Amino acid sequence: MEIVPNEYDTGKYIITKVMDRRNSIPRPPLANIDKLLILVAPRPEPDLLLVDKLVIYAMINQIEPIIVINKCDIADKDFVNNISSQYYFLKTCVVSATSNKGVAQLKDYISGSLSAVCGQSAVGKSSLLNSIIPGVNLETQGLSRKTDRGKHTTRVNELYISGDIMLADTPGFSSLELNIEHEELASFYPEFEGLEDKCTYLDCAHVKEGKDCAIIRAVNAGGINKNRYERYCEMYTKLKQLWEKKYD
Repeated sequence: MEIVPNEYDTGKYIITKVMDRRNSIPRPPLANIDKLLILVAPRPEPDLLLVDKLVIYAMINQIEPIIVINKCDIADKDFVNNISSQYYFLKTCVVSATSNKGVAQLKDYISGSLSAVCGQSAVGKSSLLNSIIPGVNLETQGLSRKTDRGKHTTRVNELYISGDIMLADTPGFSSLELNIEHEELASFYPEFEGLEDKCTYLDCAHVKEGKDCAIIRAVNAGGINKNRYERYCEMYTKLKQLWEKKYD
């Protein structure tokens, strides 16, 4: 949509034109998103299976996924390198919402686009939004001392605008289900490209085929990240079980 400032009410905007919808996602309910900022941090411990799903979710909806490593002030090099290497095929930004390190570069990258911030609770979504959008002072909370997990502070979706930056804050994700068939999953893994044709079987699932699978050979040789591959297998198995249940 196109909006203009309301000259009679400071801080408010008027919708002047509704644009065609090129993409939409049901959770959070947003449309015409350009970039999805997927936040991870040293604490809480990253749920990388959720990150994998969010990356695929963005790809399905023709949204650019961006990995944002937050809290770099408490993250060691091994943590940053581990995340960056697993998602080498994506734009990765390393920031600290509290010290503003890396925030200017991130702002430059998302300028002129509609972006949404997502990730686990307490990963720093509200803090990052506070550092990007002047005048915003969203409530932030740390980790629960009892569970070492995040406490929800964002309860609704809200769009914030600063210059040519439009940023949507979203509630934390605790789970996400992908609406794809198990046979489609491999197509969302760029690290598999160029290897699938080298599998012995044309219908190779890249899960239990052993030496007959070029993907598994690449994992054993260190060419594909083992942890990310194991999460692929976990997702594939779950999607296949859902498919079998549907047609049982």
